[in-house]
Amino acid sequence: MAVPKRYSWVSTISEFSNTAELQMAGDSWWEVKKYAAGAVSGGGNWGNVVFTNLIDRSLELTMAIQTNNGATIRWGINSNLSPRADVHLDSQDKQMTDTPFSCDAGNYNITYKWTLFTTKDGIFIHGEYQSNINYAYPVRIYMGRLAPLEPEDPAIANDFVGIFTHMPSNVSNNSAATYGDNNVGRGIVRKSRNGTKYEYYNFTTDAQLTSPGVGGRYYVNPFMVFNPAEGVRGKFLDVYATCLKDASQHPDGSILDLGENKYYVFHVVDQQMPYNTNYTRWYTSLGGIRYCVPCFFGSNNVMGGQRVILFKI
Repeated sequence: MAVPKRYSWVSTISEFSNTAELQMAGDSWWEVKKYAAGAVSGGGNWGNVVFTNLIDRSLELTMAIQTNNGATIRWGINSNLSPRADVHLDSQDKQMTDTPFSCDAGNYNITYKWTLFTTKDGIFIHGEYQSNINYAYPVRIYMGRLAPLEPEDPAIANDFVGIFTHMPSNVSNNSAATYGDNNVGRGIVRKSRNGTKYEYYNFTTDAQLTSPGVGGRYYVNPFMVFNPAEGVRGKFLDVYATCLKDASQHPDGSILDLGENKYYVFHVVDQQMPYNTNYTRWYTSLGGIRYCVPCFFGSNNVMGGQRVILFKI
């Protein structure tokens, strides 16, 4: 594995697609193109961007940002003849798969510090809000190929591709929002093992175990992908999490060498969730209300140390 490509910039939500195309021009593994809303089926009025893998062009991912009582992302996970937010348009639950940038009902054009990583198989996006702190969600997105635990049927093996974000997909109930009844990440995969399109899968990791522990052990934790029907199917491909006891020993952008395995280190910026009476409520791109709270790492903060993402190299 090679060191991931890293891109950083500050922009509003509505400028994300424009800046991503400019920043990522000439990327080693991905072609990045922005599109006007009219050029994308299900396109968004605040920008659209399509990421196409240069090694396997069937690996294509679409982000369409739409505002309607708040900005949300409509997703595409298939390679189409023309750009299409097919998850939003064609999946069973459609708008319930959208991903919000903020809670409540305002169309806040939030400024984020974006850090985006590309590998040959996936993309990770980290967004630190810089404005609208009473309403903004920290952005965490992994999209791309997943690693199965066992060899899969060739008929579906190339479709173990997923989109996993800070907001659990198609979860909406007051108990989940108020009490954390479903405090686990949930995303969508192109096809299940039995060939079902747009299947939901949960994901989880442990980003609390502080390393190094007794004996100098480092706990490098995968993001496991599972659902009730199949059990654990696989994991994010070459993307891991841990919590460093002493962040100064492994600065952001350094290489963690554990002998047989080496990792590129990215320091996650943990930010507070919105503090207002409506922080559990947000709206889909079609105006449907949802009650849910973000969950990517399993906890919003760590009890000490520095949470990091590790990219295997």
